[in-house]
Amino acid sequence: GPGDLEGSGTLPDADLALLREHFYGDPFVVQEDLTVGGYVVSDDRAGNFFRSFIIDDGSGAVEIRAGFYDLHAYCQRGRRIVIHARGLAVGMYNGVVQLGAGVNDWSAYRVEEFGSRVLLDRCMERDTLFREVPPLEPGIGGLEERYCGRLVRIAEVCRSGGPVTWAESGRPATGTVWFRDAAGDSVAVVTSGYASFAGDTVPAGRVTLTGILMYGKFGGTREVFALKLRDGNDVEM
Repeated sequence: GPGDLEGSGTLPDADLALLREHFYGDPFVVQEDLTVGGYVVSDDRAGNFFRSFIIDDGSGAVEIRAGFYDLHAYCQRGRRIVIHARGLAVGMYNGVVQLGAGVNDWSAYRVEEFGSRVLLDRCMERDTLFREVPPLEPGIGGLEERYCGRLVRIAEVCRSGGPVTWAESGRPATGTVWFRDAAGDSVAVVTSGYASFAGDTVPAGRVTLTGILMYGKFGGTREVFALKLRDGNDVEM
C-alpha cells in the first residue's frame, strides 16, 4: 500500500512467506540477493522473549536471532525493519521461521545468533516508519502451521488445565497452561519463568489471549499449537 513507500528504508523485494515456502526441514544459507522486511511485533521488555524479536509483513513472520539484550530499545515494537538476507541462515524452531548469522549443527535452534548489534547492523536497516500489525483471529479450530510466528488473537477461552500461575517465577522452566473454547478446541500458552508476569495468577473466567503462535511439543509428547504472550497486557478479561 501507499504507506509502505514512506520512511527511509529500502523496499523489500520478497515476502517473508517466501522463507517458509523454501524451508524443507534443514537450515540453509541464502545464496542470492534477497531483501525482506516487516514490522516488529514482539520484544524482550517483559522477559518472555529471549534475545530475539519477530517481524511480520502481512504474509508471514520471521524471528530475528539477535543474540543480545534490551532489544525493546533497539527495535521498538511497531518499527519497520528491513533485512538483507544474502549470507544469512534460515531455520525453524517450534514452527517459527528464523533468520540468523549462520547454521549451528549443535544447537536445537540450528541457527546462530548474531551476538552483537554491530553484526546485526551490517544486514539490517531500522526504518523511521512505525505501524501496528493487527493480529490474526482464526479461532483455535482455524489455526494452521503457516501462521506460526505471527500475532494471533483468540477470544472467549477458559483455563482448562495446567498451573494456577503462568509459570514458576524466576526459574528457567517453561510453564504451560491450557485454554479451551466453547467448541472444545484447546490451545496452550507457554511462558518463561523469567517473564515479568510469570508469577501472576491465571484468570479463572473467560479471557481473550493475544500472542505469537508456535507449534511444537509443549507439556506433552504430541505437537500442539501454543501462544507466547508478549506481556501481561496480552490477556484481556
